[in-house]
Amino acid sequence: FLQGVLNFSVYQFSMPVTYSYSNQGDNLDYQIPFKFNRLSLHPKYKWIQAHIGDVNMTFSPYTLSAHQFTGGGLELSPKGGFKIATMYGQLIKATEDDEDPRTIPAFKRMGYGSKISYTGKKYSVGVIGFYAKDEINSITAVPDEKGVVPKENLVLSLEAGYKFTKNLEIKAEYASTAITQDLRAEDQDLSSGLAGGFFNNKASTEFYSAIKTAIDYKIKKSSIGLAYERIEPGYETLGAYYFNNDFENITVNTTTMLFKDKLNLAFNIGYQRDDLKQQKEAATSRTVGSLNATFNASKKLNITGSYSNFSTFTNLKSNQFDVINDDDLLDDERDALDYRQLSQNANLNLNFIISNDKERKQNINFNYALADVSNEQGGVVRIGDASTFHNISTSYSLGFPNSDLTITPVINATYNTIGRENATTWGSTLVINKKFYDKTLSTTFASSYSNSTNKDSKNNVFNLRANATYSYKKKHNFNLNAIQLFKNYNDVSAQNITITFGYNYSFDINKPKFPTRNKREKIKEPKIEKEQKKKVKKLKPKKEKKEKVKVFGFSYREHKFEGIPKTILPEILEISKQDKFKSTLEIKHVRDKLQELEKKMTNAQSSKKDFKKAAITYLKHLYHNKDLKYVYDNLVFKSLKKLYTEAERMSFAIRKSYIEIQGKVNTAKENGNVDNIDIVNLQKKTDQLNAHFKMMDNLNQITFEDVQQDRGLLKVFKNQNLNKVFELLESDTKEIEIKKYLESNLIKLYHKDALKSTSK
Repeated sequence: FLQGVLNFSVYQFSMPVTYSYSNQGDNLDYQIPFKFNRLSLHPKYKWIQAHIGDVNMTFSPYTLSAHQFTGGGLELSPKGGFKIATMYGQLIKATEDDEDPRTIPAFKRMGYGSKISYTGKKYSVGVIGFYAKDEINSITAVPDEKGVVPKENLVLSLEAGYKFTKNLEIKAEYASTAITQDLRAEDQDLSSGLAGGFFNNKASTEFYSAIKTAIDYKIKKSSIGLAYERIEPGYETLGAYYFNNDFENITVNTTTMLFKDKLNLAFNIGYQRDDLKQQKEAATSRTVGSLNATFNASKKLNITGSYSNFSTFTNLKSNQFDVINDDDLLDDERDALDYRQLSQNANLNLNFIISNDKERKQNINFNYALADVSNEQGGVVRIGDASTFHNISTSYSLGFPNSDLTITPVINATYNTIGRENATTWGSTLVINKKFYDKTLSTTFASSYSNSTNKDSKNNVFNLRANATYSYKKKHNFNLNAIQLFKNYNDVSAQNITITFGYNYSFDINKPKFPTRNKREKIKEPKIEKEQKKKVKKLKPKKEKKEKVKVFGFSYREHKFEGIPKTILPEILEISKQDKFKSTLEIKHVRDKLQELEKKMTNAQSSKKDFKKAAITYLKHLYHNKDLKYVYDNLVFKSLKKLYTEAERMSFAIRKSYIEIQGKVNTAKENGNVDNIDIVNLQKKTDQLNAHFKMMDNLNQITFEDVQQDRGLLKVFKNQNLNKVFELLESDTKEIEIKKYLESNLIKLYHKDALKSTSK
């Protein structure tokens, strides 16, 4: 298998290239209707994204849903609410039958479709159309026993959403499909549903629909949601590989926070049933309920718990003739046809931080999980029809930040009752992490042992694991992983070793530099140095559970995080304290929003998925406002340069006006008839001239660093105008309009200050 991604980027144009190659298809001695080898291009310019080659797109679950096709697609997302997506290509290639029972013959299937949507402040609407058709003559006849026939399909879908208030939102989707199961059937005029009205209907054409609605309401720190989904039996789309139908879902979920946000509760209950048209021999219904709780008892102690109950009821419909001919009216044979499966799951996790300082970090974690499954028939759970699983895991983590060393021992045990048999498993794991050479070399050593015993067998497993990752000049990344396994199964020994080596190289093409000339401007162009990417001191990742559990981690821009939410949280908060965010955090609404997002991160620590989402939202807001501040600084500096250029151009006119009034006054003095009005005008012109050149001198001395550091009047200007400029930037106001706003207010401020200083 060979897979790879190459991304070429210049300014706002990028073109990722992905490929996947395998010799597996060549090694098969029978035919399949899809490709093993794939090559795709994804060129993008601003809001235009194309997909060329072997690609896939998704419009919705009911229409086109990640089905691979060979062709092209286009996605347009210009500023505003409109979005357009369209595709055309071959969904399945023609595959002849070669009389091999494993061969899957297929007609060549072409498809195309589009999705047009608009999202406003309060509402959203969308229309989807997808069409696919098999080419009858693309292959020769197919044996009847293989059941392959040419098909045709049209799916139309309507989406809509509306926000009544900030707290109340409703969404809905309706889909209609018309599918011809055999194109060779005769035409007919009968039609049904939205898609049927636009379709070439035949005797084998079937019509189905699907609907999904959801409503969400938020009340302060609580929320409640209700969702309903119904898919008719037989619903099918040729734009998806597999599709569930014949079911109805109703779910209710709610969340709330109590005790000053220390306790977070989430409750969910749902009901599902099938056999909507009572056509099956057995009808099934399911009920699911779950409760999740997170309690932050203190800064050191965190407790999470969850419970879920799942029950499935199946009724096997009895044959009516058997009921009529049953001469025993007292038996409960029909009741015996009802089956109920009961499933319960519970989990409790305690995490306690013993110490958390620069020299030593200690953490202990305890986890207990229970899973119980039983089958009930005729109201009775028989012996052997119930299974219970108990799992206990305890881990201790000891970290030495100054030495980049972490040691984590783990003990776990499992007790299972499966039917009539009992089984036990116990074991331990030791994990040691160490970093060398200024953290460029990361190493991990782990050893684990487990002993499993049941009625018929005894199993011992011992393994050694070693991993090393080395980064050289941020471009080259080497990875070496080795696993040695020793296994003993009923006194039969076996061992194996697996070694994996990986190399990754990252390269980029720098943007071309074009020479610039600036003769008239006296303000020196700023030399904006690239921000130095400061390395944030990372806490060692702590493995909270068994060694087999993957380490949780994610990245954002140049930052990478690994460990558990409890250890990652302080790393993220430490980032906001860097000097490059200092001026950004002086903005009140930015600070307030970050505090709100910090609280969400803290409350989401029990769920890695929710924590990652909250953490990235926090970092996005932090960097987004920093980027806005940089854009603001750049626009202010450009406006100052323009003001200086305009002031320089006006200098001649202002000086000429001053000389004229001065000459007039001097002449009047020589003639002895000086007018007081002329004297006042001369003083005004003198103040204006002095203020003008004083302002020019101030503007000439301003550097880009002064703007970034908000020195002098720039701090006053920022306090008065930053929020307004941020609003203009967020609303996609044109740059020329923002510059006009800045220039107008800057000239007032600097001219007023110059007049003040000259009048003194």
